[in-house]
Amino acid sequence: MKPQIVPYVGGVPLKTHTNRMANLADASPKDLWAAARNGGNGCNRSGSYVTQRLLSNPDLVNEFFSAISTTNAYNDATVWTLRAELEQYSSQTYVNGYELEPVLRRLKNTAPGCDEIPFWVYRNCSFELADVIADIFNCSFRTGMVPVSWLMAIVTPVPKVSHPVSLSDFRPISVTPILSRIAEKLIVKQWLRPSIPVDSTVDQYAFKPTGSTTCALVSLIHDIVHMLENNSYVRCLMVDFSKAFDTVDHMILIRKLQALNMPPNVYNWIISFLTGRAQRCKVQDTLSKAIGINLSIVQGSGIGPSLYIIMESDLHPKSRDNKLMKYADDTNLLVPETSNCTLSEEFGHIKDWALANKMVINMSKTKELVFYRPHPSRSHIPLAVDNIEQVKIARLLGVIFSGNLNFDEHVTFVLSICSQRLYLIKLLRSQGMPESKLHVIFVALIISRIFYALSAWGGFLNSQQINRIDVFLRKARRFGLCSPTCLCDVSEYLRLADSRLFNRIQNSSHCLAHLLPPEKHHLGLRPRGHSYTLPICPNKLCKSSFIPRCLFCFL
Repeated sequence: MKPQIVPYVGGVPLKTHTNRMANLADASPKDLWAAARNGGNGCNRSGSYVTQRLLSNPDLVNEFFSAISTTNAYNDATVWTLRAELEQYSSQTYVNGYELEPVLRRLKNTAPGCDEIPFWVYRNCSFELADVIADIFNCSFRTGMVPVSWLMAIVTPVPKVSHPVSLSDFRPISVTPILSRIAEKLIVKQWLRPSIPVDSTVDQYAFKPTGSTTCALVSLIHDIVHMLENNSYVRCLMVDFSKAFDTVDHMILIRKLQALNMPPNVYNWIISFLTGRAQRCKVQDTLSKAIGINLSIVQGSGIGPSLYIIMESDLHPKSRDNKLMKYADDTNLLVPETSNCTLSEEFGHIKDWALANKMVINMSKTKELVFYRPHPSRSHIPLAVDNIEQVKIARLLGVIFSGNLNFDEHVTFVLSICSQRLYLIKLLRSQGMPESKLHVIFVALIISRIFYALSAWGGFLNSQQINRIDVFLRKARRFGLCSPTCLCDVSEYLRLADSRLFNRIQNSSHCLAHLLPPEKHHLGLRPRGHSYTLPICPNKLCKSSFIPRCLFCFL
């Protein structure tokens, strides 16, 4: 008798693996993502041999990250001299238990900090703990002092690229204690964010309630097409700051905090949060020894993003003819052909700012992309400045741009990525995953990738590019990899995405509201979809950008 051959998938018998897949009918998103990452073969990029070798010694990893966030030109005593004088100790209440209880009850599944108190303790005991935690917060806020246990962070190395080859390819994400994160977010919501002048952050689209990469790209393209109305080209300089979050100088940041209208105790609390910090690196279940740091805004903390906004809030173009678009540390400068301040002068201004703020520009990663009108033979492409490489295509916030605003390269790249993911979904189906969950994964891996930031670039697609995407989606539906009712029409997806974003930006507090034209009320005429003045669009590029497209479409 021949021996029975039992097929295996990722070291697990196929039958057992199929049963596991079939049991995902009621799976949580976490379980679905685990199944998708395994791809049916038990492989995980983060567990590759190279990654394991790089992270084999947590102490060496921690020394690498802490060295980036440490400088010898720093003295805690000097920093403490910048603290504000507080009045006599008061019994003021900043947060009440009944306000804190819903926050604890709705706490999401999140990693604990160095105190190792899990999230479910606060969530399940929210009523019992609310008053106690409120007292801790009030005492901390009154005195402007952060508990010492909150100054220790657990650092997790997260890959920045698909295949890391060195420790510089990892991003150190700090996990502070859960109570610290809650307190930080209270500080940001009640005092820090309201104190930041709106005018100083109008060009920053990250870390805002209404901000997103889609909004940043909409603003960037809006400025480009309007500049091209009166210029044959627009120069886009993509400035890369090396380790921007991890090298923020506390003395410089604190002096910028002094200019904000914050209560002295809150200002002191932030100083206390930044000083005397230490970190330990965690790889799998192994912790390194603690090492002190005296730079950075602590990536992963609740207050760090707002602190970085403040750090870069005074970086603006020299000329009003030019524009800056910032998304976190991604800084993009637009200079039209007829600007009264050249790209070289503007870049010199940025370099002076970086020098004054002790930030380093990575010249090898700083690139220039020249946007021009659709007829390149009529356009003059300027020479590069400061030995910066001029590129014909560039990736900005996940979207591939070309100089003529043709997104063929982006469509090709996205469809190639989604074709690989489609194969993954086929594997999951062949191994018994329920159809309803296949559709969930299809939406998460395929639909979200294809239509990422669609409102920014979707209006520039030509009929051939639209057809390529529609054919891909119809093929997936025909193969049964998504719901039979799945929409396979790019134009309809674009209309829905435009409608959602356009409705949101009509709120005056939205980060894109300043792009809308003035309102004009039409008395005695039929009701209109909006009351904004219709713009004059002299060319197809202008009509294709988000704001004019929506103003005419939703009339």
